[in-house]
Amino acid sequence: MYILDRYVISRWFKSLFGAVFAATLIFLVVDFVDHLAGFVDAAPGAKVIAKYYLYFIPSIIYLTMPVSSLLATLFTIGGMTQSNELMAMESSGVPFRRPLMLLILSAIAVAYGTYNLGETVVPLANRLRNDIERYDIKKSPRESASRLGRLYLQIGQTEQLFIETYNSTTREAFKIELVDVQAGRVKQHTRAEKMVWRSGLWRLQGAVEQTFTMDGKINLVNSDSLILTGAELNPTELENIQTQPQEMNRQELTEFIDRLRTAGSITLKWEVERLSKLASPVASVIIVLFGAPLAAVRRRGGTALGFGLALLVCFVYFAFIEIGKIMGNNGSLPPMLAVWFGNGFFGLLGLISIAFGKR
Repeated sequence: MYILDRYVISRWFKSLFGAVFAATLIFLVVDFVDHLAGFVDAAPGAKVIAKYYLYFIPSIIYLTMPVSSLLATLFTIGGMTQSNELMAMESSGVPFRRPLMLLILSAIAVAYGTYNLGETVVPLANRLRNDIERYDIKKSPRESASRLGRLYLQIGQTEQLFIETYNSTTREAFKIELVDVQAGRVKQHTRAEKMVWRSGLWRLQGAVEQTFTMDGKINLVNSDSLILTGAELNPTELENIQTQPQEMNRQELTEFIDRLRTAGSITLKWEVERLSKLASPVASVIIVLFGAPLAAVRRRGGTALGFGLALLVCFVYFAFIEIGKIMGNNGSLPPMLAVWFGNGFFGLLGLISIAFGKR
């Protein structure tokens, strides 16, 4: 590797580490101020607060890596532009595409590391941090961790299940309603006081089953042990229903989505989140591809103007990402297109700026 290559790469990574440190510090300070009143009221202790923010750091690094990559690119390319280093390189026969390629390769390595961070450390750290917030800061009783409330599930092509409360420890659900709707008409409505998981089956206790016939008659059946047939959801799925996407990696999300599909549930939100776990790290590469040509243009306002312009572009870029996710969640766009539209659009702009730029 040439001395010039090592110089560009080392300068970029030094700027990246500085940007990550600054972004993490800002996030921690802002979040601490936001939670200060809660800390004072709950008085969890300095050790608990320290653990809370220790578990927060991986998520901060994961979320801010694209912006940190942009800042590192601005400081590296923008600084070399203002000091005439890029001009000297070009005068020596080294085109701008060489340092640009070095930065893109570096960004790819960072994106790979960010992806692995998001698949291993971040989900576990988020679970631990959320537990501290629930039980040590908000003072929710720890036994409530096994109790989920008000679950609405699509358990088949036509059946909808409502559960008032579910206890994952005993695998018992309370205040059950099951509605079978076919062709816009309620065919069957079942109420039960309790539902328990026994021998691989859901059994309804204290059930009242109403069947509505085509001629308007109602058949009523009372049962103390009615088996819920056709329900593919097992206790594990019920326990995962309220799990946050940031607490699962792509493999866990894929398995969860497959189980929900088997049960006939809508999975758009979860599909978008799963695809985002791959698209988000790639943003570090796209932002370098698009930001480097902007930083390489000498402007009258100097580095400050280039810095402000690039941050504006970054803001618009992430706005595109969030709008795409929203449209994917509500079904306006297919999940794949919704998640990758921002990366594809700005990646194309970056390639165009490189191909037709002055450098």
